[in-house]
Amino acid sequence: MLTVRDRETHKAQAALGSTRTRSLPVGFIIACVVVAALNLRPALTSTATMVTEIQTNLDLSRAWIGVLTTMPVLCFGAFGPLAPFLSAMLGLERAIAVLLLSLAAGLALRVFPNGFALFGGTLVAGAAIGMAGVLLPVVIRRRFPAQLGPMTGFYTMILSVGGASAAGLTPILEGAWRSWTLALASWSALAFTGGIMWAAFASAEQSSAGTARLPRFSLLLRDRLAWSVTAFMGLQAGLAFIVLGWLPTLLRDRGLDVFDAGVVTSISILSQTATALLVPSLATRRVSPRLLILLVLMATCTGFLGLLYAPLTSRVLWALVLGLGQGGLFGLALLFVSLRSPTAEITAMLSGMSQSIGYLGASLCPFAVSMLRGGEDPFRGPAIMVVLITAGCIWSGLQAAAPAYVLPHLKQS
Repeated sequence: MLTVRDRETHKAQAALGSTRTRSLPVGFIIACVVVAALNLRPALTSTATMVTEIQTNLDLSRAWIGVLTTMPVLCFGAFGPLAPFLSAMLGLERAIAVLLLSLAAGLALRVFPNGFALFGGTLVAGAAIGMAGVLLPVVIRRRFPAQLGPMTGFYTMILSVGGASAAGLTPILEGAWRSWTLALASWSALAFTGGIMWAAFASAEQSSAGTARLPRFSLLLRDRLAWSVTAFMGLQAGLAFIVLGWLPTLLRDRGLDVFDAGVVTSISILSQTATALLVPSLATRRVSPRLLILLVLMATCTGFLGLLYAPLTSRVLWALVLGLGQGGLFGLALLFVSLRSPTAEITAMLSGMSQSIGYLGASLCPFAVSMLRGGEDPFRGPAIMVVLITAGCIWSGLQAAAPAYVLPHLKQS
C-alpha cells in the first residue's frame, strides 16, 4: 500500500513524464553524479591551501585575498538562480555537461601566474559550480525518488571527498612541481572528464530531460518555509566556507606549516563523509531531524573552536569533530530542499532560491574573516562569528525541519 509520500513521488514523476534513462545502466548514472560532485569543492579548497603562496607571489593585499576567497561564494549566489532556466533551455543533463566544461576552462586559467587569470578563472569556476550545485539535487530527485535520503547522503559524501582531496593533494602537487599555479590548474582535468561523461549521458537519451513549466519565483519569496530552508542553507554554507576558505590559513597562523595545515583540513573534510552519508538517511527514517540538527551544529562549533584554541597536539581530534558535524549539516540542508518540495520543478526553484540567496549571505563570512583576523588574538573574531552563525543556524534549521511542503497548493499539479 502506497504511503502519502509515495503517492506524491508518483504524481511528480507523472507530471514530468518518463525521465529515466532506458539505454544507460544505473551504474553509469551514479558514476556521472559522483564525478560531478567531486568537482564542486576543489576550486575552493585548493585555493585555500595556497593563500600564503598566492599572496606572496602576486603581492596581494589582505582585502584582495578576502575578495578571492569570497568570490566563489558570491558566484554561487549570483548565478545559482539561472540554473533552472538553463536546464529548461538545454535539458538537465546537457546543462550539467556545459557547466562542467566551463568549470574546466575556468580552472585551467589558473595556470597563468597573474591576478587577471586567477580572478577571472575563479569567476568562471564559481559561476559553473553555483549552477551545477543547484541542478544536481534535481537529478537525484528525478532519477532516485525511492532512495532520496541515501542518495542525498551519498552525494554529500562525495562532495566531501572532493574537497578533502584538493585540500590534501594540492600542497603535494605544489611541492612536486614547484608551481602553485600548475597545482591549482591541475584540477581542471577532473572537471573536463566530468563534462565528457555528462555529454555522453545527455547524448544517450533521445532528448535531454528538461523541466516542465516552472512556478513563479515570486511565489517562493512569499513562502515562510522556503525562507527557513534558505536561511538554514545559507548559514550552514557560511560555516562551511569559513572552513574551506580560511581553516588552513588559521592553522598556519597557529604555527603549522603548509603541509600539516593541508593535512588537518583534509582530515576534517574527509571525516564529513561518514555523517554526510548517514545523517540524511536517518532523517528520512525514525530519527528526529531536529535532534540531528542540534547534534551536528554543536559538533561543528565545538570542533572549530577546538582547532583555534585547544593544544595543537589534539588537532586531529578537533578536526574529526568539526568534519563529522559539517558533513551531517550540509546533508540535512540538501535533504530539506527535496523533502519540502512536492515536485521536481519546485525542487529546482527551491534549490535555486536557497543556494542563491543563501550563498549571497554566506559570501560575507569568508570576507569578514579576512577583516577580523588580526590583533593580539587573531582567532577571536572568527570564533565569535562561528558561535553567532551556529545560533542562527539552529533556529532556522528547526523551522526547516517542520513536516510540510513549500507552495502546498501546487502539490496536486
